[in-house]
Amino acid sequence: MKRYIFILLFILTPIIITAAQKKNPEWITVPSIVYPTEVYLNGTGYGNTRDEAELEAVKNLSSIFGQTVIAENTVSKKMQNAISDGEISFSTTNNLEQNIKNQIEAKNLIGIEIAEYYYHQTEKKWYAIAILNKAKTADIYEGLILKNDETVRKALKEADKKLDSFYGYSEICFALEIAVENDKLLKNLSVINVDRGEQLSKKVVSLESIKALQKKSAEKITIYIDIKNDADKKIKSAFQSVFSKYGFKTSSSKKERYGLEGKYTSEITNKGKVNYCIYTLNLEFHDFSENESLFAINLDGREGAPSVNNAINRSYRVLEKNIYSEFSEKFDSFINNLTFK
Repeated sequence: MKRYIFILLFILTPIIITAAQKKNPEWITVPSIVYPTEVYLNGTGYGNTRDEAELEAVKNLSSIFGQTVIAENTVSKKMQNAISDGEISFSTTNNLEQNIKNQIEAKNLIGIEIAEYYYHQTEKKWYAIAILNKAKTADIYEGLILKNDETVRKALKEADKKLDSFYGYSEICFALEIAVENDKLLKNLSVINVDRGEQLSKKVVSLESIKALQKKSAEKITIYIDIKNDADKKIKSAFQSVFSKYGFKTSSSKKERYGLEGKYTSEITNKGKVNYCIYTLNLEFHDFSENESLFAINLDGREGAPSVNNAINRSYRVLEKNIYSEFSEKFDSFINNLTFK
């Protein structure tokens, strides 16, 4: 009888081992058993390759913070320099693969790591789990937010020295740019720990207060505009629209500190049945109090139409578009990258 039992066990042992090998890890079926929810946030994923599984796991975890696909945006040179110099930071280095970092916002990757992965022989699929330790990650977020807030306060202190100047306004814009990103970090922190998020939001400079200061600064700035040969004042009107977006006032008095001076010239030529209006607008921005030129820009082009009037009207329309685009971009870059002398 003992012999038969031994033979039976000998036959069944490989089957038992194979069944054990096929059993999925507990973190695949019930992640909270291995990584309790009071300590961790987690996300699982699977794919044909390990990379696919890890990326899916990180996406699922980071999605709790909102948008995960990186949006193309532009930051000022001042912001770029501050990040490069280590004055501010919105992310931390981690051991995630570069393909994951390339597809998910850095702010959503803070504290995330791949804890485990597993290859299922039968399914021929990879599984992975990404985890985030709540307490440790909350500490990281708080450190980043407080560090950035220091730079915000420093910029606002500088702005207060010359609140009625482009320099002061630029520092406020810089502070606001940081605060907007810091606010995203605060929201992420609140997802991890709502109490710590609420407490920290009371300590840092609020977006609302910075926006209010930005408006106050803009109201103190008036820009003198003088465009020669602008018979219908269409060109001046376009510039007024650009400056009004910032909250700046405009004036026809040269007593103002800042002034935009320009000269519009045009000529009509024809080729066959088409008349062309060739135009040039030379512009120079001044700081009269410092007796310096802030920047210069030329807008020119050629527009054709069967009649002279249509060619002229068309050139004005195109010029207005260029003022709203090309000049506006130039002015925006100027404003957002000024530093105190």
